[in-house]
Amino acid sequence: MLNNSSIPRLSNQSIPVSQLPLTMREGQMFHGQIKQLFPGQMAEVQIGGQKLMAKLEVPMKAGDAYYFQVKSVTPELQIIVVSGPLQATEGQAKQMTNLIDSMQLPKSPEMVTVLNHFLKDRLPVSKDILLNAVELLKTVPPSLQNEALDAIQKLVELKLPLNEFNFNSLLGVEKKEGLHDGLTALRNALLTDTGIPMQSKERILATVGDAGRIAVSAAEKALVSGAVLKLLDESIPREERFQVLQLLKSSGIMPASTTLDNLQTIIDTTMAERVAGAGQIKDLIQNDPVLQQAYKLQLIGLLDEMEPNRSVETRSFQAGEQAGKIMRLVAEHIQSMPFFSDDEASAVLKLLLPDNARARIPELYRMMEQSSMPVAKELMQGAQTIVEQAIDGKVMKEAMQSLFKSLGFNYEAGLLSGNHDIAKTMDMLKPQLVALLHDSAVSPALRDAAETMVARMNGSLIQSGDTGVNQQIVMQLPLEFLGKRVDATIQWNGRKKADGKIDADFARILFYLELESIDKTVVDMQVQNRVVAITVFNENYQLREIGGLLQMKLKDGLESVDYRLSGVTFKQFEEEGNRETKRRNDKMSEQGGVDFRI
Repeated sequence: MLNNSSIPRLSNQSIPVSQLPLTMREGQMFHGQIKQLFPGQMAEVQIGGQKLMAKLEVPMKAGDAYYFQVKSVTPELQIIVVSGPLQATEGQAKQMTNLIDSMQLPKSPEMVTVLNHFLKDRLPVSKDILLNAVELLKTVPPSLQNEALDAIQKLVELKLPLNEFNFNSLLGVEKKEGLHDGLTALRNALLTDTGIPMQSKERILATVGDAGRIAVSAAEKALVSGAVLKLLDESIPREERFQVLQLLKSSGIMPASTTLDNLQTIIDTTMAERVAGAGQIKDLIQNDPVLQQAYKLQLIGLLDEMEPNRSVETRSFQAGEQAGKIMRLVAEHIQSMPFFSDDEASAVLKLLLPDNARARIPELYRMMEQSSMPVAKELMQGAQTIVEQAIDGKVMKEAMQSLFKSLGFNYEAGLLSGNHDIAKTMDMLKPQLVALLHDSAVSPALRDAAETMVARMNGSLIQSGDTGVNQQIVMQLPLEFLGKRVDATIQWNGRKKADGKIDADFARILFYLELESIDKTVVDMQVQNRVVAITVFNENYQLREIGGLLQMKLKDGLESVDYRLSGVTFKQFEEEGNRETKRRNDKMSEQGGVDFRI
């Protein structure tokens, strides 16, 4: 759990609360003092540093203080006395006791805590609201009291029922609790449930697995391209190439009849089949959004060279090594840019492998992952290194967008706007879980897991909001890269321009990250007139040194999109630390652990 007291709280306010204009709401309770009386039972009431005019229900004396509650705000502000008059000599505890007695509330520590919070933040209250809030507060340990109060406050502000479902939805977001554990529980419940059709089960499991799919897909492409390059490299020992060929054959990537001796013939024949319609493959290359122009020209040139060497009768190549050159060129390109979807680079994948072989790439990855052969371990390590080095801001953005869409956080908004294809919508996780909850055959364990995930996804949406010129967006994403899990909560606060669009010149973005090697991390990014100041909170003292090496890259990256970095500051959640923190840091130092350089 993060020590929130050491992290600056998000606020849209640039002036003290006491100087902000008051917005009174029916049911709101506050502490105020009668400053001056006027005819018609009107009075000037001071609340903190501000004064307002209100109509009183009963006569009062100037100078007395009371706890008031707003009865109505139109056509004029009317307030009623809840407790008082209060003597200046009375302590806060005594005043609170009098207030609880006046409202006939239970005298419990939780009630005092809730009442204090409601009065401090000027929240509208009623006896029922206070009683419900106390019951919810009792369900959490003392260490989560602040987060629980914030969750209750948000529900009251949004006028949502104070029930356990809504409360837990928001509490998970307030705690910055990741979604990985919830997804794991959902996956386990699905695997053991026997009441739902296998097709529905497999569909949901596939969607749950999307958290790490983008990185695994890149690793699969890097692995098969590395295997092809090793197979085509005649300078590598024959025994090693033979082992690679056996793995490719066992996974179905290469035909079972392939040997090292007939490899060139097999490659020539299969390549001929793939590019039989040379014009079509050239069009795919030319229109490919991923390939650079120089690379496109190189590939098309090799295809043009192949044409005179092809026999119409046999549809195979009679001479030349263009097929092998094309495969090497494509494999090298994939190694340099492993992050692309099958749709984005159809020409590249089509040139590397035939259709039936491409579908077997995940099987090759699984086999090599489980293999004890040195060549398999070498290829796996090489693929993972390629993917880790290729991860950058663009990749992270695409991974987050892809995951947000596959989880279906805001699919309801898409349905209301009419922008969503119904078939694609039902491939998202959230609508599948909603449908699951309407199935009477679902086991209690699976129902609980599904309800928990739906509640957690709703929590992010509830926390996000639009308040006039200000806007807050909260996202929680369970990212996964090559077995390393990243639970990320992103909280964005900004303002809108006159045309309703987001003002990119001013914003505050907080990243709450749970990382495998460096644990809990908060990145506080403040943007003022396109000048960016970043504060990184983490208990690891070595992060300053590691982060320092990356600041120039960050500076250049921001400048490329017209932002300027003013500085990066590293802080610990608690500056003094403790022995356990030092022990954990020393252990990380020995292992050299860093999760991702983004």
